[in-house]
Amino acid sequence: MNTTRTEVVDDAVLEQAAHWCMWLLDNSCSADERLEFQQWVQADPRHAFEYAKMLEIWDLSEHLPAEPGTAKTLLTGHLPGQAGARRI
Repeated sequence: MNTTRTEVVDDAVLEQAAHWCMWLLDNSCSADERLEFQQWVQADPRHAFEYAKMLEIWDLSEHLPAEPGTAKTLLTGHLPGQAGARRI
């Protein structure tokens, strides 16, 4: 599979958006870091778009049950300790 420059740039923007989302929601950002975020988000329309998508994912994740194994169940279709895998 060939990776295009656009895909590499998009992956970088996605990673940066995830970083900013986690960092800003941590509430330990300094004023300088918030200014750096504002500069980043205004530098490219894709930055604002990807950051907004990250916030949406973050908001949706708050509605997931906070039980051990939830992620595994969602990803595999079976509970931890259950034999076999779900067939798709």
